[in-house]
Amino acid sequence: MILLSNIAYGASQSINSLDNMVSRVAKQNIATAIVLTDANLITLGVVSFDPSSVIDFGDLDTGSKSSLERRRELKTYSLPWNSSWADVGSNWNTSTYLKFSYVGSSQTVDFSQSAKNFDSFTEKSYLFQAEQRWQHALSEHWKMQFAIGAQTIWYENNFQYRSVLEQLAPVFDNGLLNTSYGALMIDPSLEFRYDSLLYGHRWQFISSYRFAIGHTLLTDSEPQKVTSKVGRFNNTLLFHYQLPQLGMNDNELRFMFKRIDLSGDAVEPLATDHYYEVGAGWVIDTPWLNSWVNNLGIGVTVNIGSVLSGGSILLMFNEDI
Repeated sequence: MILLSNIAYGASQSINSLDNMVSRVAKQNIATAIVLTDANLITLGVVSFDPSSVIDFGDLDTGSKSSLERRRELKTYSLPWNSSWADVGSNWNTSTYLKFSYVGSSQTVDFSQSAKNFDSFTEKSYLFQAEQRWQHALSEHWKMQFAIGAQTIWYENNFQYRSVLEQLAPVFDNGLLNTSYGALMIDPSLEFRYDSLLYGHRWQFISSYRFAIGHTLLTDSEPQKVTSKVGRFNNTLLFHYQLPQLGMNDNELRFMFKRIDLSGDAVEPLATDHYYEVGAGWVIDTPWLNSWVNNLGIGVTVNIGSVLSGGSILLMFNEDI
C-alpha cells in the first residue's frame, strides 16, 4: 500500500511519464500489501508509540513524527488457520495453511489554504493466502520446511477531491486514484529452524526466504497490467524464558530479534532494503478457552530503520510456547 507521498510526486510528473508512474505504483501496492499483512515481517500492534520517549536508542532510527503517523494510519487484520501436522514418510510432515487479511489506511491531504478543503484518501487491500507446507527433521535440533503457496490480492483506493487537485481528476482517476485491481501471486518459501536449550531455557534461530511473483488482474487501465515481485529474507532469534506455572498453566517471557531483508517492489515504499525488529512479551496457556485459542499474551516491539519505524504494543495468541 503506497503512502500518499507517491501521489504528491505523481502530481509533479508530466503526462508523458504518468503511465510509468501508474505501473510503478501498481507493482508497489501489491508488494507492500504482502509485507504489511505478514506478521513475521512487520508488527503494527494495537497501539503505536515513540520508543525514544522511553529509552535512549542513540542514532538508531526507531521512529519519527512522520513514521509514527503512518503507523497510526494503517490498520491490519488477519485470520490465519493451519491444519495439524500429518506424517507423510520418514521424518517428513505436511500441513495446510490458510490466511485471510485486510490492510487499510485513511489520510487527509492539504493542498489548499482552507482547513475545510482537505482532500481525503483511503486505501484498502484484501488478501487470501493458501499454501501447503512440508517439514523435514534434519537432525535433533535442525528442521527444514518448504512450502508451495499462492496469494490473491484485491486493492482499491478512493480519493475525495476538495481542493485544486480536482482539476486533475481526469488525469489521475482510474490510474493512480479512484481505482481498483487484483493480482494473483505465486509465493514459494524455504525455511531452516534450529531449536535447542540454553541454561535450561528454549531458544530458536529461524531463517526463511519467500519470493512472490505474479500479475495484476481486472485492471482499470493498461499501465496497471504489470508483474510484481517481492523477496523477503527473515532471520529471527527467539529466547523463551519459562516462568513458574500460574495456577496450572504454563507461561513464559519471550525475547525476539529480527533482521528483514527486502528485494523487488517492496523496497521503495518501505524506504529501505533491510530493517530490524526487537521485542519482548509474556504468553500464557489458556486451556479454559475454546480450541481455537491455545494461549494469549501481550508484548512490545520496536521497528528500526524503515519508513514505519516506531514502537507497538501488541496482543498475541496461538504462539509457540
